[in-house]
Amino acid sequence: MKILMYNAVADELPYVKKWSEKTGHEVVIIDQPLNEETVDSASGFDAVSTQQTTSVNPPVYERLSQLNIKQIALRQVGYDVFDLPAAFANHVRLSNVAAYSPRAIAEYTLTQLFNLIRHNKKFDRAMAQGDYTWAAGGQAREIHDLTVAIIGVGRIGTALAEMLHALGAQVLGVDPVYRAQNEPFVTYTTLDEALRRADVISFHTPLNDETRGLADRAFFEKVQPGTIMLNFARGEIVDMTALESALASGQLAGAAFDVAPNENDFMDQKQTVDELPENIQRLVAYDNFLLSPHIAFYTNTAIKNMVEMALNDAVIMVNGGFTENEILR
Repeated sequence: MKILMYNAVADELPYVKKWSEKTGHEVVIIDQPLNEETVDSASGFDAVSTQQTTSVNPPVYERLSQLNIKQIALRQVGYDVFDLPAAFANHVRLSNVAAYSPRAIAEYTLTQLFNLIRHNKKFDRAMAQGDYTWAAGGQAREIHDLTVAIIGVGRIGTALAEMLHALGAQVLGVDPVYRAQNEPFVTYTTLDEALRRADVISFHTPLNDETRGLADRAFFEKVQPGTIMLNFARGEIVDMTALESALASGQLAGAAFDVAPNENDFMDQKQTVDELPENIQRLVAYDNFLLSPHIAFYTNTAIKNMVEMALNDAVIMVNGGFTENEILR
């Protein structure tokens, strides 16, 4: 079988080579995402795989179908890049890697939470100017004193909840799906109740019609003053104008984001601060706002699993088999 791997990065290549040697399937890589301009590169292939944050628009599925390619294996969790009706209308099967390493995202979320409650950005900036006083950053809080609301208690949210519980934090869960196995370390509640009680709000939900713009101005008005917000899911979940207002007013004590609605305009690029979008320039100037370039997933375990699981699923779907990672609706 011959597979075209879109948007490949250097870190994936050793795992691609090992997988190809083990399975006997040929994998060809290109560094562009799958879109209207690149879809014809798939001519002559049996299957395709991609990882990207840019949308795969309706004409792509029609063209893949014309090229007799019946699937796309996505090497990431979030599949909001797909147009599901267009894919299904053209009989293109879709899969994602739903659990390449939930701990990777959970661990990084916890890392950034610690950075916020210990005021590490303030201390780092002060020390760069020669100020080594305690007052430069301010007194910290301890994590066992915090109540953390996890919005989206799936694989990643559950992994984070387990870590927080082990550290002594109280964990609230907001999710339409109740998982009884989480009861020892999660107290399920409503969104409004979670916002009223939480010291920390952490998003780990997919982007869909229910979550797009969820954290709007009305949402921020419900949180208690001094709350910390974490978004390691999708940028469009949070209204960034409302976020900025909440930071400026002190409604939020801090925030750490690994994503942004306009991240494709600047992430995975090299540029000066004054070349960033204006709202990002303002946000990164805050001592209590942490921004990372969509790297929460970026571990050796995650990259290996993303490659192997997606390529395995590509083979299965082309051969008409079943994979638990197939996106059905």
